[in-house]
Amino acid sequence: MLRRGEIWRIKGARERLGLVISSDVYNGTDVPIVVVAEVVEEEMLRDSPLAVPMGPWVVMPDRLSSPMKKWFTECVDYADTDTMNRVSRALRIILETA
Repeated sequence: MLRRGEIWRIKGARERLGLVISSDVYNGTDVPIVVVAEVVEEEMLRDSPLAVPMGPWVVMPDRLSSPMKKWFTECVDYADTDTMNRVSRALRIILETA
């Protein structure tokens, strides 16, 4: 099962990395998609005040997608609690939630 906080290589319309941000409850259902925030290498970063640095990568909470589970090919890393908290905060800012 795909888990919240995992970074996966995704092959679909284009190959990319994605941080799983949908909940484990949602991810464990028969729904064929998972919600991810795009992850890019630091040198690929475009101007984004909500970007969250994570080692050699940057999580882009303003670049969300819902790829098919079958497109996830390799788990390459895991976000720590602090990173996930910062991503959650950025999503709350984007969505204007408490």
